[in-house]
Amino acid sequence: RGTIGRNPFHVRARIGLAETLQEAGRLDEAIKLFRESLSIRPKDAELLYGLGVAMMEKGKLDEAADLARQAVAVVPGMAKAWLLLTQVKRQTERDKELAGMEAEHAKAPQGSLARMQLSFGLGKVNDDLKDYGRAFDYFAEGNAIRRQGIDYDPVRTRGEFEAMKAAFDKTFFEKHRTSDISADTPIFVVGMPRSGTTLVEQIIASHPQVYGAGELNILKTAVGKQFPMSMPGGFPAGIADTPDKAFAEAGQAYLDMLHSRYPGYRHVTDKMPGNFMLVGFLHMMLPKAKIVNCARDAAATCLSIFKVHFRGDSHRYGYDLGELADFHNLYTDIMAHWHKVLPGVVHDVRYEDFVADQEGQTRALMAHLGLPWDDKVLSFHETDRPVRTASAAQVRQPMYQGSVDLWKRYGDRLKPLLDKLQNG
Repeated sequence: RGTIGRNPFHVRARIGLAETLQEAGRLDEAIKLFRESLSIRPKDAELLYGLGVAMMEKGKLDEAADLARQAVAVVPGMAKAWLLLTQVKRQTERDKELAGMEAEHAKAPQGSLARMQLSFGLGKVNDDLKDYGRAFDYFAEGNAIRRQGIDYDPVRTRGEFEAMKAAFDKTFFEKHRTSDISADTPIFVVGMPRSGTTLVEQIIASHPQVYGAGELNILKTAVGKQFPMSMPGGFPAGIADTPDKAFAEAGQAYLDMLHSRYPGYRHVTDKMPGNFMLVGFLHMMLPKAKIVNCARDAAATCLSIFKVHFRGDSHRYGYDLGELADFHNLYTDIMAHWHKVLPGVVHDVRYEDFVADQEGQTRALMAHLGLPWDDKVLSFHETDRPVRTASAAQVRQPMYQGSVDLWKRYGDRLKPLLDKLQNG
């Protein structure tokens, strides 16, 4: 412990450990580790930033903003700390902080990671200030830089969607029996990112019988292990000749992973949005598990994705308006397919309906999930649980009507998106 002050390596190791704890949902332990480290190195910008992110995930937005400010006071060019500040602060005027951020943006090399992070941050700030033309310019710059560093093939993506629909067609479900696993522990929340998935999970997780686990990779892991790309006949086409017990084995593998991580819970939510691709597998593996699909106006969803700098590279289609529209069309199409071949299996929740009638929609959702009514689900924004997604800040606030038609204020700038969405 005495060596941390002198040895930057120890600080990096501690930050790494704290981030690992965060990933595992052990947020309070991560926060404790950050605080201990800061008591020894109070001016370490990386530690200040790390604790700031943890505070955002915890829902302590003012503290997160304060820590982001401390980080940029130490290292003014720390673009990710500026971005964090914009995520937790609502900009109401052109203040000194905004001027400082613009100066850093101008200094950052064209096409650099810092320039990209500052562009996304300045886009959010100008969106808050209702300066939509300027906001769009920044979002467009941030997205263009991000797109250059990404390997994404829209043609291949379309092929993956078509292959999934062809494999799980009507005939498949007539020929094959689902597994006889009766467990209904998992509740799957799927949909496009920014369509209300974090909100819906937060509402469900506010119920005393449910633990909200966030975005889990375990469905993908269970499917990938049982049905590898190299399976006879290829993936997913080879499932036509797979014995039904393979689905039961994959279902059991999923449950084993879930129970080992979250033992003793009656229900656990799994909110990996992209699991909408795997509804066919999911139903065959765990026929009693509930699946909730979050639907939202296509233009609103796509603009909201375009405005966000996602961690990691899971949403590679999201950095070009045309590619984004194409992907959303594929999502809409495959959801229509699941509704056709598996009627009644997926419960759709429309974001706009939820905002218009929170209680009515929440009651319908609880009834679908078979959960007894509890008033806690209406004050979801008070639920104390870590939220790791791009919506960490929004989910701490009650729902408001204003978010529904905001996309219209971007007008003609969205033309490449709107043209494709309509013709999709």
